[in-house]
Amino acid sequence: MTRTTPAQRSFTSGEISPALYFRADYQRFQTGLRACRGFLPMVEGGFTRAPGTEFRGYTKNNARPRFIAFQFAANDALVLEFTPWCMRVWRYGALVMKDGAPYELWTPFGADSLQKLSWVQSADVIYLADGERPIQRLARYALDNWTIGDAVFTGPFMAQNLDENLTIVASATTGLVTLTASAALFQAGHVGTTFLLTAQHYTDISLWLGNTEMSIGAHVRYNGNIYRLVRLATGADAEANCYYVGSTKFCFVGGSVETGVNVPIHTEGTMKVNTSPDVYWQFVSDGTGIVRITGVASPTSATAQVLQNLPPNMNKDPTYRWSEGAWSSVRGWPACVEIFEQHLIAASTPSEPRTIWFSVVGDYTDFTPGVEADESFAYAVSGQASLNTIIGMREGRAGLHVFALGQEYSTRSDTSTLVISPTTTVIRMDSSHGSHRVPAVAPDGDPIFITRDQRRVIRMGYSFQDDAQRAVDLTRAASHMGADPFEEIVWQSSPQRIAWVRRAGGDLVGMIYEPDEEVIGWAVLPVAGGAVRAIAVTPAASAGIDSVLIAVERVIDGQTVCMVEELSEVHALLSGAIGPFAANHLFAAVRISSAGGVDWVSLPHLKGKEVYGWTDAGEFGPVTVEASGVVHLPQPATAGFVGLFDDTHYVETLDIQAAAPNGDTSGRPRRLKSGVGVAVLRTAQGYLRAVERDMGAPERLRERRAIIPRQTSSDLRDQFDGVASVDVNSGQCDQVSLRVEPHAGAPLTIVGLVPKVEVA
Repeated sequence: MTRTTPAQRSFTSGEISPALYFRADYQRFQTGLRACRGFLPMVEGGFTRAPGTEFRGYTKNNARPRFIAFQFAANDALVLEFTPWCMRVWRYGALVMKDGAPYELWTPFGADSLQKLSWVQSADVIYLADGERPIQRLARYALDNWTIGDAVFTGPFMAQNLDENLTIVASATTGLVTLTASAALFQAGHVGTTFLLTAQHYTDISLWLGNTEMSIGAHVRYNGNIYRLVRLATGADAEANCYYVGSTKFCFVGGSVETGVNVPIHTEGTMKVNTSPDVYWQFVSDGTGIVRITGVASPTSATAQVLQNLPPNMNKDPTYRWSEGAWSSVRGWPACVEIFEQHLIAASTPSEPRTIWFSVVGDYTDFTPGVEADESFAYAVSGQASLNTIIGMREGRAGLHVFALGQEYSTRSDTSTLVISPTTTVIRMDSSHGSHRVPAVAPDGDPIFITRDQRRVIRMGYSFQDDAQRAVDLTRAASHMGADPFEEIVWQSSPQRIAWVRRAGGDLVGMIYEPDEEVIGWAVLPVAGGAVRAIAVTPAASAGIDSVLIAVERVIDGQTVCMVEELSEVHALLSGAIGPFAANHLFAAVRISSAGGVDWVSLPHLKGKEVYGWTDAGEFGPVTVEASGVVHLPQPATAGFVGLFDDTHYVETLDIQAAAPNGDTSGRPRRLKSGVGVAVLRTAQGYLRAVERDMGAPERLRERRAIIPRQTSSDLRDQFDGVASVDVNSGQCDQVSLRVEPHAGAPLTIVGLVPKVEVA
């Protein structure tokens, strides 16, 4: 028999795929675990109990919500709770109230729309898109004063009509006008839509000529622009024939003047371009005009409000050079939005599912097309074999990332020193994983997203070697995590860098990610029988950390309710910043904080449930919450928590690898000897047991042993550091592993395991 002590001092890979259980040569195996439930791997190498949750309240009508994080500044953060047709506001774990009741705002989003929402924030405004209605503009004026309504945009527009027999003529060039089409064109769904009209003919507007006598009020064309000749007004001029520029009055009728030698080149206002004689030109139009449809009388007649003056001949010369608005009830609405390099960006309508529209720089409501670097433009993403719909976008440090059902793209300027613009935009395909319809996260400017099959998590990062974006599968060593489909992903930056992933079955999955340290560690967090249905991360009220708010469905007293719970801060325990009774590992818990002490706790939200207590007066449980919602404490306590304990939490090592002088020991009988070394950090209590496995037989759990000897932790008020020798052993078996189990609400952190194993 050969006896060895194969120590494991790093568990940073967390739970790894069963397909790797025999890969003892693989790096992730050497730092991995068979199971990590209710614990989190640490970047430093150990693993610690995952945070519990504190009860904050319920969603409206206990409906499944969609959470949207709203952060104006590090000290001004909210979570918006969207349920069917309603929005409520959570601020640092409490509902915002108005007139003694939770503040509520009606919204146009039903249950089906909530899961399709795409949003982007700009200061106190959020733009929301779901592909079913106009982009909504949600604006905050105070914590209890919000408005929501259709965002009003100028444009964008589809490609110009090319049917020369389908023309439009307007009844006037300003104000409220009637548009008349030569054939059926207008539909009721066009109401609210903008049209861009470009003059086709100039039957009575000549080109500018120098040194030519022209009547005041005459129009000329130069370099595509249209100008009107005006003069300084006199007291005899009627107001109806005049307009003001500041205090200066101009008149556009009466008299004539020689045009001189200087051409008008301005694109707005009135300019003096010549002296002796004085020549004033008023800019009228660039040859195009924009109108918004206000009503449709028939397929050939509609009323419209002029937004940008029509060319002066548009009221008599029909034109086929018109462009219909790209967004309408007729053409559909964008399904996703983002902000990048001061452009508001929208994409994916039913009629143009692969088109991306960029607003004017700095003006998120203006989508009037142009060719200058700061003007609006549209880009249609081409496809060779398929035309998968765009379902999301995300700003990244290397460009704008575009996610489609079958591919991922990124767009950037073709010149590194220039911003993205109508003439510099380049869009390239980065991968063909396909994306799930939930927002990606980008913790370091590199997007992390859920794939279309909802089974993998991918990071998109720039590779200098390839001079291109490169997709990295972060679930490669833990592919089994996606067996229960991933539904949503958020990022918590502090106190640990964790991606929290919500699964369809209701569990949370945590991914510890530190690329500089090559650390990717996966763990599952069941929430004491509940099912997580929404999650959001915002900065906490203090301490410079992030707060994670979750919506959890639970069955209480025979009824399904949807609780709002907040993950507790437990990481500070490891640094000594908080004491053991400020760390919570229970769920839907209530905090005890009373200088004078309390001997009962109110938990009406857990009526009829068995709960545990972790307090400075000692631990207790399980006890059943009374019908009145009260739990009586065995002794008065000043600090601690009372809540649900999840007894499915545990960590299990991989098969303990024993060395032998005559080669690999795989398949050879072995046994675990007593005296397992367990290195702990700030630990109150936990348990260790051996797990035996033989081919064709069910696993066998050996008796569990307390890690901290009971004579030193009988009241569980102290924390311990150091190495404990735990009397755990096994019989002879093909495989043996160690399982660590928690004790109620007691803190437990393991930084090393040193078993003694004997191989035949």
